[in-house]
Amino acid sequence: MRVAGVREFRDHAPEFVGGKEIVLVTRHGRLAGMLVPLEKPESLSVDLRDELLERIGGAISSHLESSGISEEKALHDFRAWRKSRRKGRGGR
Repeated sequence: MRVAGVREFRDHAPEFVGGKEIVLVTRHGRLAGMLVPLEKPESLSVDLRDELLERIGGAISSHLESSGISEEKALHDFRAWRKSRRKGRGGR
C-alpha cells in the first residue's frame, strides 16, 4: 500500500492506475480518497459491478445535492470544460 499527497497523485496518476498497489490519497495529511487498481475489471461479478455503480452514483448525487448543484448544471459545466480543453489541443 502506498500513500500519496494530491499533487503526487496528480503527477503520477498513470503510473498508479497502471500499477498493482493500493494508493491512499491524502489532502493536508488527511485521507481524501483511495485508488484500487484492477488488473481485470471484467473479472468482477456483475452483481458487484452493479453495487459499485449504484453506491458511487448515490455518493455523487448526494454530494451534488448538498452542494446545491443540479444535474443539468454539472452536465453543462462538464461539456463546457471538455469543449475548452479540445480547443486548447488544436481541436482534436
